[in-house]
Amino acid sequence: MTAALVAAVVLAFLLFIALQSLGSTLLDRHFGQPSFVAQQNQKMIAELSEFVSQNRLSIHDDQRLNDWSSKKKYVTMYIYEDKKLVYSSDGFYVQAEGENAEPFVSDESLYNVPFTDADAQVFIESFAEYRYYTMVTFASLAVAFAFFLCAVLLLINVKTSYIEVLENEIKILEGGNLEYPITIKGKDELSSLAQSINEMRKSFIERLENEELARKANNELVTAMSHDLRTPLTALIGYLDIIQYRKYKSDEQLFKYIANSKDNAYRIKHLSDQLFEYFLVSYNQNDLLELDEYDGLPLLDQMIGTHAPLLMDEGFELEFIPCNDPFTLSIHVISMQRVFDNLFSNLLKYADKSEPVTIACTLQEKWLYIHVKNRIKQGSVHADSNSIGIKVCEQIVQNHGGSFDVVRTEKMYSVEVSLPVVS
Repeated sequence: MTAALVAAVVLAFLLFIALQSLGSTLLDRHFGQPSFVAQQNQKMIAELSEFVSQNRLSIHDDQRLNDWSSKKKYVTMYIYEDKKLVYSSDGFYVQAEGENAEPFVSDESLYNVPFTDADAQVFIESFAEYRYYTMVTFASLAVAFAFFLCAVLLLINVKTSYIEVLENEIKILEGGNLEYPITIKGKDELSSLAQSINEMRKSFIERLENEELARKANNELVTAMSHDLRTPLTALIGYLDIIQYRKYKSDEQLFKYIANSKDNAYRIKHLSDQLFEYFLVSYNQNDLLELDEYDGLPLLDQMIGTHAPLLMDEGFELEFIPCNDPFTLSIHVISMQRVFDNLFSNLLKYADKSEPVTIACTLQEKWLYIHVKNRIKQGSVHADSNSIGIKVCEQIVQNHGGSFDVVRTEKMYSVEVSLPVVS
């Protein structure tokens, strides 16, 4: 806005200069002709002669002559008697040359004017054309000001029109149509405001989409979990009914029903614990984790080394390929430890001991990739059929700015964890 106003002032000033120069040039061409100057001087001599005759002035009647010359703007008059200066309308010549000074012009420029007491020679010079130069100056100034005013009004109209556009578009957003884009024009405060509104609109759409996806995912998870919980719960109720109504045939069968009831109870507890953990992590996903920087190599060695002996005690063969280059991670250790706890817990439950479990770490363009791969044990059935634990791990890694990708085939199962590297 300020730049546009400055530009309008500069253009208006240049227009004023151009108009004044053009007007002055045209006036110079018209008033600079000798015939026009002579005509103006003769007109002033005629008026002076008429004034002297009507008022019967004396050649030394300075006061009356001053009154007449003061009414005639842009006129200078010198009166000579016998070629001696006796009167000057401006007074400057008398002071400079003194009274009785001789004419400074030729005789052809002097006009005879009869006074009551003597005949005088008068030199009169009219500058009546100067009023037109003044008029041109004021007219040029008026046109330049009008141009500046029109430019400012046009600029204000453009901005107010843009404000009206933004107001109408915001009303459309208020009506619920968030897909309507905000118009962005120019590079000023209004365009910056429009850009901010547009980004807020996109963020709100993204938030609504994420909330809708989360709602659908939670609904699907709860629906599926209700089925997974119903199966062991129904079995548990059935075993308890058998025990309560003493429908067993022997103590051995009783102990078997009690053991099955206990297994189903633990299975229900395991599923409910994982479900609670999933919703707890999902609820806190927008909370900022208190991340600390750690040396990556010893940290990974510690997290993997904590679980590796358990795998080997169960008869697994572990192949660990560490990173060769040093790096630094910014993580929340407790949360990341839960990720590794879940990964190794799944390995103990569902991995096939006949083939080694591979854990490979690589660095690529300031990203750490941890790839865990194993063969799936034949006949294994996931108690965590809805992958709640995997979803918890995925959410934790995403809160660290990384990704958690799972690829499962008929025989192989692999997980890739990517985390940003600080340095």
